[in-house]
Amino acid sequence: MNVLFLGDVYGKPGREVLLRNLPDILKEKAIDFCIINGENLADGRGLTEKTSKPLFEIGVDVITGGNHLWDRAESLDFIQRCERIVKPMNCSPHAPGNNFYTCVKNDLKLTVACLSGQIFMPPADSPFVVFDSVYDQLKQETRCIVVDFHAESTAEKRALGWYLDGRVSALIGTHTHIQTADEEILPNGMAYLTDAGMTGPHDSVIGVKKKIIIDKMRSAIPQRYEVSDRGLQINGALIELDNDTGNALSISRLRITKGL
Repeated sequence: MNVLFLGDVYGKPGREVLLRNLPDILKEKAIDFCIINGENLADGRGLTEKTSKPLFEIGVDVITGGNHLWDRAESLDFIQRCERIVKPMNCSPHAPGNNFYTCVKNDLKLTVACLSGQIFMPPADSPFVVFDSVYDQLKQETRCIVVDFHAESTAEKRALGWYLDGRVSALIGTHTHIQTADEEILPNGMAYLTDAGMTGPHDSVIGVKKKIIIDKMRSAIPQRYEVSDRGLQINGALIELDNDTGNALSISRLRITKGL
């Protein structure tokens, strides 16, 4: 099966670039399942029913979250109701959202899970320990398992990659909004990428108008963040999986910068 994973979709510009382009990408790349990280869908902080539903309608199968998933109180009920929104499973069990979701399409099955890092991140339980506690349940769903590891530290991402190699099909990092160039298949068959990057305005500081962030860093005075709308890109990864074994057959970065 062919899986498309798109890095943090940022604000209205990120949503709109997908609405214009995603159907063609899915068709051109013969994608079976599409996953996006959507914790920044609504003006860069959190998501809403209004910002999520149009993406489901054009072919997104699962939206993964991160530390900003719950930033909008008005959306907590929607997150709880929507099975296709997956929260980091090592965050509070009282926070709304599913620990994982299994997509079924054309006799294919793919389970999507999400974990949060602990280093330079809000409090969360150990992703290593929590994954171990649910692994038996995950592998009963299907051998094809993709994990979004939403983390700041590249060392933590790399360590968890080695730890999960041979147990999941792919570990794709999110959160830093900067695509890394280290895609590979690890020795036991897991596709790995430290960060998928950001889908949205790259003429910015990770999505925010760059002058605002520069002024804040120069002055240490809090600023009101505004989403940039310039330098649009689509960033992510294309992963081919063996349907029977769950092993990754290939992984390549996706980075579209023109014609958007």
